[in-house]
Amino acid sequence: MQTIRAALQPGVPYRVRQRLGPLITRLGRTFGQPEYRLRDTEYVGTVQQPLDEFTETLQEHGFEWDPLAWYHQPPVGSEPDGSWVYRQTPLADRQLHAILIAHSPEYIDVFAHEEYNWLRHPIKHLRQVGIERKAGSSEMRRWIERQGIEVDANSRRRRRVTHALKDLWRYLGSIPERFR
Repeated sequence: MQTIRAALQPGVPYRVRQRLGPLITRLGRTFGQPEYRLRDTEYVGTVQQPLDEFTETLQEHGFEWDPLAWYHQPPVGSEPDGSWVYRQTPLADRQLHAILIAHSPEYIDVFAHEEYNWLRHPIKHLRQVGIERKAGSSEMRRWIERQGIEVDANSRRRRRVTHALKDLWRYLGSIPERFR
């Protein structure tokens, strides 16, 4: 079983990543905008699976770890635990980019968007030109479902409200039993 750190950095030594990170940040700021805030429209859903299991499924189906996506900031305040891209060919025009956020060992929030392939269009990629948030999110959700993996597409806010209402309903249902 792979740890979150190993899943985050498959085959890339952490020290090399630490040393190259500031250089890549400077280059990114020179040519574009390296930081990227994930939006609610990119939310694919929550997968009830350990991170290492899910990333293994991604790898088996052609997704590759994305070493340049260190700057994604999710709306929920957590740090991303993995960034994966799917391209039909290494120099394809566009790529499907999935960002994983493991909130616990049992479940992962998945965000996705379609964007220009950074290998073929590095400047467009850095300048965040042509990002298709909703299309990428929908495509990733369909892909996950085709793999037979259940995905809860309700927003975090909606899930919290639903759980609170269910708890309240159970509590209200138990009140008559308390007075018997």
